[in-house]
Amino acid sequence: MEVTRYSSIAAFYREVEEFLLCQEDRAGIMLGNCLRFQDKVWEGEQPFLATVKQNGKIMLSAMLIPPYALLLLEKEESDGVAAVPFLVRYLIEEDYYIQKVMSPKAIGKVFAEKWTTAHHLEEKLLMDLRLYTLPSVIQPAARPGRLRIATEADLSFLPRWIVEMTEETNQIMTMAEAEAYAKVRVENKFLFIWEEHGKPVSMAAKTRPNIKGVSINLVYTPKNLRGKGYASACVAALSDHLLNEGFTFCTLYTDLSNPTSNKIYQNIGYEPVCDYIELKFNEKRTERPA
Repeated sequence: MEVTRYSSIAAFYREVEEFLLCQEDRAGIMLGNCLRFQDKVWEGEQPFLATVKQNGKIMLSAMLIPPYALLLLEKEESDGVAAVPFLVRYLIEEDYYIQKVMSPKAIGKVFAEKWTTAHHLEEKLLMDLRLYTLPSVIQPAARPGRLRIATEADLSFLPRWIVEMTEETNQIMTMAEAEAYAKVRVENKFLFIWEEHGKPVSMAAKTRPNIKGVSINLVYTPKNLRGKGYASACVAALSDHLLNEGFTFCTLYTDLSNPTSNKIYQNIGYEPVCDYIELKFNEKRTERPA
């Protein structure tokens, strides 16, 4: 197998476009990065972009946009498993530092085993996820309320909701980061609110509008408002809105440790596609003698 590295996202995308588009739901994050950043001029650390091929066939694609996790994607699991050792060997030869990896679960586990063994590290699970795709909405039980686009007035509470949500998902943001994050998404009209009797009770966001598909994230209902069907209503209404915009399908990721969210999304039409994992690599802890 041969590892090929690319000097720009545009060059990488030309090589992997067909590979990504034939599995757009699974490739959503990598494809979204290609579309968003292909004209970006990078200062400082450059993205890592590579493919592993055998006889001209892409077995594995790899992308790292600093400072985020290394993204890996295969089309067939056996291809990816076979290709990972070649990628790891290349990264070691290039003395490339990898702090985190996010990929379909089987490939991520193989990469982590090879990487931690080679560098005497240990892995820490950050996220254990399931990717879902929705082609059409199954409407939940009717309840009062409506979906609306978030406005600047909502910035009085949205950053607090975002901080609370990231605390629950171990993706912690500071209040300042959440304020900036919410402000950009309100300006882009990507953030939506479900309100009942004029009171905001849940939120969700549009993200990664790609070629045929679009994703939903930032789904959150404050703890004191849960169990009333707000998240189901919000996600169903936003999914319907996005399909009406012309997208063929919607995707979202759920935390496998949260059976409630996995159940409510399936109830409104989301179908499981594959499991993803995000792992972080740390120095091995050493036991001190008593």
